[in-house]
Amino acid sequence: MTAAALAAFVLLWPLPVLQVTVWDEGSFQDGGGAERTVRIPLVPGETFGIRYRHSIFEVPVEERLALARQRFVLVEVWSTTNRIEGYYAFPQGRLEEMPGYFRLLPGVPVMMETPLRVRATAAGRRTLVVGTRCVPLVSLGPVVELNWRWEPLVLWLWAAAHQTILGKEVQLPCPVPAITTTPVPPVPPAA
Repeated sequence: MTAAALAAFVLLWPLPVLQVTVWDEGSFQDGGGAERTVRIPLVPGETFGIRYRHSIFEVPVEERLALARQRFVLVEVWSTTNRIEGYYAFPQGRLEEMPGYFRLLPGVPVMMETPLRVRATAAGRRTLVVGTRCVPLVSLGPVVELNWRWEPLVLWLWAAAHQTILGKEVQLPCPVPAITTTPVPPVPPAA
């Protein structure tokens, strides 16, 4: 294989891209066209989250999703309350107490068809979390659709180098605080 053929092979290698399509209220209800779409490169195997303030428990919850054969799979749910176990009621689900939060594992795969439609309201403050970046979905539009596809490495790199989410830089702090998933060392008592 020549160097040029190898380079072409590498540059055309497919990598996953999360597609976020934002609809305005009118175009979504009447079946009209999407308002705008953006591509967010994902590292193979990387999960992403939808973080929100739970309407019943009034605490942050983050649903972590992974890509699976033209669908999404819910791989875990994080929260600061153990009551999420009863709320989600996953068959064979397992709740793990972690330092500062609870991690709920479904037990059996929970597949979600694509596109996944998310109503973006100010009440739940739903936020898309990719890596350390987050964007409030309500700032994008009233209805957001999530989908994914494979794109050649060259397009994936271009999107990664020029990434903003629909022209919006990451807003910090996120509207729903992050659930601390790293142990915080105890503070020694004052002498």
